[in-house]
Amino acid sequence: MELLNAIKQRHSVRSYLDKPIDTDVRDELRKYIDKCNQEGNLHIQLIENEPQAFAKGLFHYGLFSNVKNYIALVGKEDSTFDERCGYYGEKIVLKAQMLGLNTCWVGGTYKKIESVVDLKPGEKFLMVIAIGYGENQGRE
Repeated sequence: MELLNAIKQRHSVRSYLDKPIDTDVRDELRKYIDKCNQEGNLHIQLIENEPQAFAKGLFHYGLFSNVKNYIALVGKEDSTFDERCGYYGEKIVLKAQMLGLNTCWVGGTYKKIESVVDLKPGEKFLMVIAIGYGENQGRE
């Protein structure tokens, strides 16, 4: 899939299949995240098979189901931190779409499981992006 098609097809998905991310897809996504981290001076991480961040009863709005994989937006905070997370986060979202995955940006409706995120001194854990194979391929 080309970038323009990914932009047109990308939509938020809140319900995911109970299926791990394929190894080849995961490896390519991790390489892309590493590239974004280098370019953006960030420490974005792919967290896999961790269902507690989206356990039932934690949501203030909207419902998520079967979220076990997510991207943690992490880095050293400065005046450009939020902008860099948004820019590189969206690049990763579009790459995920090109790889056949679905995503959803998530603000405060998850539990920050900092024990599974690798936080270095001075780093901030901003937010997450749910990621996986969407249960419903149509728009939600």
